[in-house]
Amino acid sequence: MDATAPERRHRSTGLGWGRHLRTYRRTQLRLSRRDFAELVNEHARRLGINAACSERHIARWELGEVRRPGKIYRHLLTAVGAPGPDSEGLPAEPDSPARPDPPAAPRATETTFLEALAMGVVGSPAVLNPWLPTPEGSDVELPDRNALPGLESVRADTARLREIDQRRGGSAVAQAAANLLRSAAVPLARCADEAEEHAMLIASADLARLVGWAYHDVGDQHLARQYATMAFVFARRAGADSLVASTLYVLGRISLFERDPRTALRMFQLGQMPAQDAASWGESARLYANEAWAHAMMGDALRMRDALARAEDEIGRVGEVIDPWTRVFFSPGEFTGMQSVIFNEYALTTHGRPAERYTLDAVEAAQSSLRASASGRPERSILFDNITIATGAFRLGQIDEAVSFATASLKLTSKVESRRVADRLGRLAEVATLSSPRSDVRDICHDIRRVLASTASGRSPTDYQLATA
Repeated sequence: MDATAPERRHRSTGLGWGRHLRTYRRTQLRLSRRDFAELVNEHARRLGINAACSERHIARWELGEVRRPGKIYRHLLTAVGAPGPDSEGLPAEPDSPARPDPPAAPRATETTFLEALAMGVVGSPAVLNPWLPTPEGSDVELPDRNALPGLESVRADTARLREIDQRRGGSAVAQAAANLLRSAAVPLARCADEAEEHAMLIASADLARLVGWAYHDVGDQHLARQYATMAFVFARRAGADSLVASTLYVLGRISLFERDPRTALRMFQLGQMPAQDAASWGESARLYANEAWAHAMMGDALRMRDALARAEDEIGRVGEVIDPWTRVFFSPGEFTGMQSVIFNEYALTTHGRPAERYTLDAVEAAQSSLRASASGRPERSILFDNITIATGAFRLGQIDEAVSFATASLKLTSKVESRRVADRLGRLAEVATLSSPRSDVRDICHDIRRVLASTASGRSPTDYQLATA
């Protein structure tokens, strides 16, 4: 027998135990990884044992990264009734000649990105390495080694950059956030213990997600996908299921922007698995809402309505504590504003009375969204609402209202630097041009095209306003 066969049998047995543990947690205990870790800690306290089980412990056991926990954790798993690595009933390894080594992680040329994501959700995230950003493919600069950020600094700067992104758009933060992420790689690699590494992984995943979203807003979907994938890998390594789900939301939105609703839908559906594992009803709600967007883009009103109903059900389950990467979805008016975009998207797939009905629904939802908006709502979302109302009103022949909201949209554009804004303004100009020959409509279309031209040339909408003031 091959000398390495016992080692291989041990490795396979460890992987089998991880799958067995995951099945037990999900089907018998019906607990998220976070809650299961707390159950283990609760038993440790009762037994007077000093232990600090975390989501990451559970994730590493279930993924086979740790195939045999320490004696204390094996004892605690037995105490809560969970299978340990030595439990009877696990699939036995045959005493046969050694099997060949498992195949290496597929290369990008052999596996599609969506297939790799699916494998990364249920297995090792290493399969996604071919899709990660590389220094050669990034425009960030090397960090100053004398000014490397710590954990609290990364968290605080990420929160600050997220607020700027929501207020001024991705162009205002993409470069700074990417530089910060590059700097954070050094302290992440130097983490001295598991708890420190776990916290830094989550902070880095949150930051990488923000970088991906910022590049998505800028219009560079290639970099957006790379950085969102990095966020996915960090979050999986940390066992942070809510953040894993949130990165799949970002990746799905990239596909929606690329007008690929089927791929987007699969990503949103994949995201439901870690969202449910984390009992993250907020992320689940956002994923369902975006599933509705994908169905709308494909012209499926029944599934669109069903997904929106599921989103509302999940919103009703959300407690007081909301993860920072999910919080914006719960800004007053945000969900209603998303509904307006979804109804508008569906209206574009049909014609006649259904198109008119859903255009009306889109306008009414956007108006409700604006009325509900509070100070914490992103400026970009408020701008999107104004564009939706103007576009729908032009389509319905309500020219005076359309002109009013189109004018408001142009004023707000001076504050937000976003390729997504430019994309929606372009559609607004197309609809307005066909709606009326009025001179004020022609003037608005002319102003929109000048803003789009300034954006395409690399000047911000603010530059345009200053140049023509």
